[in-house]
Amino acid sequence: MAGFWASKSVGVKIAAGAVAVAVVGGAAGVAVAQSGGSAEDRDQATVVRVIDGDTFDARIDGEVERVRLLNVDTPETKHPEKSVQCLGPEAADLLEELLAPGDQIDLVYDIERFDRYDRTLAGVYKDDSLVNADLAEAGLGVAVLFEPNDLFYPEVLAAQERAEEAEAGLFDPGLECALPALAEALPPLEILPGEIPTDAADVASALAAAVPVIAAGEVLDGAVGLVESGSHAVLSAAYGDVAPRLRERLDEALPSALAFQEGLLARQAELKQAAEEKAAEEKAAAERAAAEKAEEERKVAEEKAAAERAAEEKAAAERAAAERVAEEQRVAEAEAEAEAERQRQAEAQREAEQQREAERRRVAPPQQAPRPQRPSSGYGTDADYPGYTGPRCYAPGGQSWRPC
Repeated sequence: MAGFWASKSVGVKIAAGAVAVAVVGGAAGVAVAQSGGSAEDRDQATVVRVIDGDTFDARIDGEVERVRLLNVDTPETKHPEKSVQCLGPEAADLLEELLAPGDQIDLVYDIERFDRYDRTLAGVYKDDSLVNADLAEAGLGVAVLFEPNDLFYPEVLAAQERAEEAEAGLFDPGLECALPALAEALPPLEILPGEIPTDAADVASALAAAVPVIAAGEVLDGAVGLVESGSHAVLSAAYGDVAPRLRERLDEALPSALAFQEGLLARQAELKQAAEEKAAEEKAAAERAAAEKAEEERKVAEEKAAAERAAEEKAAAERAAAERVAEEQRVAEAEAEAEAERQRQAEAQREAEQQREAERRRVAPPQQAPRPQRPSSGYGTDADYPGYTGPRCYAPGGQSWRPC
């Protein structure tokens, strides 16, 4: 039923014209008696702003109150649970023309002055014209009766009947959102049942074609149901002869169309599940492949790192060996240098001794001592060669020598 209240649904104009308007009156609810009074209780008021086709704000005795027109209903435009209805904006526009902000009006009350929403219930007169009836005269409102408030019902109903005769507003047979036009615009439900496709794209295409057709059929079914209920006099009078033919068509075609749609949705769910399972498998396979690749890369990286460490260790060992060789060479060179230095010092010392000995000889030549008898072997001791300072050649064992 929700779709029936919208002015458009899935691309098909499906607002229900007079059907919607008559039912809107039910939304107003049964008035709650909060204060009584005679039929001539009235107030003067100033229009503040229009809310929708049958509701506006007015300043009464210095206070702003919300006013609901009695005995007339117009299509909804701001209902919290309903979409904008057929000719709802046009009804609101007409009321804005009739009741401009600042206009002085007379409010006439009936038996019950407030409804359950605490709105003031009144007949509204501007320049001696009943605005409630003006809306019905234009075919943008219908007469509704909620006892005990019936003061303005006859005049509003008469205005509605004149609108019907003139085929004005909601009673225009060419109005696209009226029930006859709605039925004429309904796509053929009969062609929908068929074989359920196996391909996901074909299922989606079939659903795209079926959904708006079935939605329009359900809207029409709801509208016909309202006419058949007999609770709306305007609907029964306007569409009573059309409803039976539409009901026959709907009862024959709508159930099979709905079954076809359910089959499509079931197949779509199956294909979706299969696609999700396949995607999950492919994802798992991809994750396994990625994990294997990562493991292989890790092994390669470890091998490379190990090779690099080995190369570094080898290079370090070679550097250490080279440093040891260099250190040993340096030590050997240092020792050779030290030995050479010792030899130089010894040679210098010998030369110094020889020089001192030569000086002594020049100063005081030694007395000639009797030459001792030299050993027959030619090797002797210092006593055998007194005063000899020349080179010495030692015998094996180094205990004796002879001049060289």
